[in-house]
Amino acid sequence: MGSMKIVILGAGGSGCYAAAALSQERHDVTLIDHDPKALDQVNRETDVATMLATMPNAGVLATLLEGKPDLFCALTGDDETNLVSSSMAKNLGFPKAVARIKSHEYLHSDLLHIGKLFHVDHLIGAEMLSAQDLFKLLAHSCDSVFRHFANGSVLMRSILVPEEWTKGDLAIQDLRLPGDLIVGLIRRKTAEGEQVLYPHGEDKIAPGDEATLIGESLRMNALHEIFQTTEKRIKSVIIVGGSIVALHLSRLLLQQRISVKIIEKDVERSRVLADLLPRATIINRNALDPLLLTEESVQSCDALVLATQNDGDNFLIASMALRLGCPKAVSLVSDPAYMPLFEKMGIISAPSERVNMTDRLLAILHETSFRSVVSLSHESAKIVELKVSASSQVLGIPLSKLRLPKDLLIAVIENHGKVMIGHGESILCPDDTVIAICSNSRLEQLHQMFY
Repeated sequence: MGSMKIVILGAGGSGCYAAAALSQERHDVTLIDHDPKALDQVNRETDVATMLATMPNAGVLATLLEGKPDLFCALTGDDETNLVSSSMAKNLGFPKAVARIKSHEYLHSDLLHIGKLFHVDHLIGAEMLSAQDLFKLLAHSCDSVFRHFANGSVLMRSILVPEEWTKGDLAIQDLRLPGDLIVGLIRRKTAEGEQVLYPHGEDKIAPGDEATLIGESLRMNALHEIFQTTEKRIKSVIIVGGSIVALHLSRLLLQQRISVKIIEKDVERSRVLADLLPRATIINRNALDPLLLTEESVQSCDALVLATQNDGDNFLIASMALRLGCPKAVSLVSDPAYMPLFEKMGIISAPSERVNMTDRLLAILHETSFRSVVSLSHESAKIVELKVSASSQVLGIPLSKLRLPKDLLIAVIENHGKVMIGHGESILCPDDTVIAICSNSRLEQLHQMFY
């Protein structure tokens, strides 16, 4: 798959992040916004083309269509602008149209299919995805990443291996792990820095490693027994920042009868949250005040979640909470470059909505073969779910004969509901679903192999 032409509406945080990331993937990106200052900043910091325009605007879209674009993405902070703009782009002739959606009602309407109503190819609820990531990290105390694939039959979990792990001297092939799960990635801290391993049978899992495992969903739920970790059920959570992500997360927690407090410094936003979440406690204060964290007994809650859109605030508040005795701090991180710093302070980081947005756009660009693309290990690796086409060059060939590079692993194969670990003798068939782990540079090779 070569370079594609992409038009992005919205030069906010998510739009700029997606534009820069897609441009780095060597796609031809045009970013539209009505704010000249925002576009000036984009021009200074990235190699992305910009256009000053107010949307929705049929004339502007028709002009852009002359360049034969492949994809239109409406990523502003307003759902209605995104839906109408994407609908107009699709009806004018854009091959694919994508709309970012924040509203819970639009994403989960039982009465209307919003995508079909507006004739939009994809709706991306990036805030909902981030809320689900946070919820899984809270529910599974030893996890740093938790994702479902293959319609739920395959699960990926990244486990922080405890220091009490007693089998660090055994090779993976000697661990006698269940046959329907595989160790797909190991992230290890060394004196020279962080090391990312694409493990094979002779490699070892050491205490302190972050091990990413993939396998059949029910089997993966027993990982805490394999790695001698303890699962603790949470009963109370404090959330800092009344963002859309916080709203979605609160609903998920309250459904599980978990107590929720939200600290939000904006008065009007606090009132909105109080109306939308009558079973939650809303505190209209600034969480940067260390006295507030003490007053709200942050040391007694099960977890603190940082959901503001400011990485600096999230880092400072989480650090203060941990020093006050908070047992667990989980933070959204907008800039993945900060993730190692959060980790060093003991703060569990989760990708923000803009990272989830970009991963979803990458999957849409590759959707002839890729179903989803997820970033791992501070974006140094990808886990890819893809469909094997009838014309694939790898059909009928055992995986051992493919001579795959060391940084490309075929981890799991799903065939008509049956989940199989990718071994040397495994043979791929048309319409199989494959879960692969690879370095960023191997995405194009994956596409060429399976499509």
